[in-house]
Amino acid sequence: MEQSCVPALIRQRAVSHPAATILRTKDRGIWKAINWSQLDATVSRIGSALLSAGFGRGDVAAILSETRPEAAYADLATLGSGAASVAIHPEDEADRLGHILSSSGTRLAFVENEEQLDKVLSIRDRCPALARIVVFDMKGLRDFVDATVVSLEAFGNAPGADWDAAVLAITADRPAVIQFPRSEASGFGRVLTHGDLSHMIDAAAARLAIHPGDERLAVLRMADITERVWGLYLGLQAGCISNYPERPDTAVENLQELQPTVLGADAGVWDRLHALASLRAKNATRSQRIAYAWALHAGGAKRALAKFLVLPAVRREFGLNRLRVAYVGGAAVPQAANEWAASLGIMIQRLDEPVPGPGQLDERYQSLMHNAYA
Repeated sequence: MEQSCVPALIRQRAVSHPAATILRTKDRGIWKAINWSQLDATVSRIGSALLSAGFGRGDVAAILSETRPEAAYADLATLGSGAASVAIHPEDEADRLGHILSSSGTRLAFVENEEQLDKVLSIRDRCPALARIVVFDMKGLRDFVDATVVSLEAFGNAPGADWDAAVLAITADRPAVIQFPRSEASGFGRVLTHGDLSHMIDAAAARLAIHPGDERLAVLRMADITERVWGLYLGLQAGCISNYPERPDTAVENLQELQPTVLGADAGVWDRLHALASLRAKNATRSQRIAYAWALHAGGAKRALAKFLVLPAVRREFGLNRLRVAYVGGAAVPQAANEWAASLGIMIQRLDEPVPGPGQLDERYQSLMHNAYA
């Protein structure tokens, strides 16, 4: 990226393309668009509140939430304030949560709702640095009173600070993201700087060829590095619209509705899609089962006929009809699911596979990817 950090990119796009849609969120069954100008205003408002609270360089903020726009706003505001951000899986148990908050020195935690707030409060005494908790959804907390807990709405309306100066002060060597491996119950987080993020995003953008106006559905938790860096951050750089579903369990339904052009997922998502396709095939009529099996295995001249008569309907059924770019990171897609996708004309790329350059491999990218998915 030419910009020093992702929030700087947002500010630049808010000037050059203020009315262009960059995010959508589904609320009560309706997709609501968010343009660059609105995104910039929200991120800068939360970021200014962080700065006014004395939060910035050398500090750490945690985000404990499902993937939703508020989590993205909080993450981007943290990066722009000069602090580092750690995203925590919403299903993590209290002990692991306590370990992450204490070992990272988290001073402020953004939490999704009452359930996640209760979890943080249960281990707050183990986290001496934790001074403030900001809640996205205050449902059920109307009568709750705690001097350290505030709603995102109230927090974001605090007196502002010089957000532009803070963003411009970001340097490539400053810590940006702290990633705690899911494979380890305890241990230290791996730090990615703003320069690391830029390098990873640029390398992935060069191989994935995502275009402005492409659409993606956020199907992974924000704690997953694939969603955070190669979903949200890469989407912002490329101008790919990020769509946030109401709930994680509506992913297939939303895929069918949106028919996105880009899908960044993990092996589990493709495994579930393949399993669902197999189940629906078993429950189909005999003629449908025969046509489906024939189309998946057709070769030669029959392949073109299958792609015309049968496969578009299968792709459309699972929200894959317009899919142009598919990628995963971490674990490989199971062979059966990978072959199923290939039979539909979908080539799933591995982000963490060696990336050939002009006569050499990008060693820095490989090292960063290894650490990201360790």
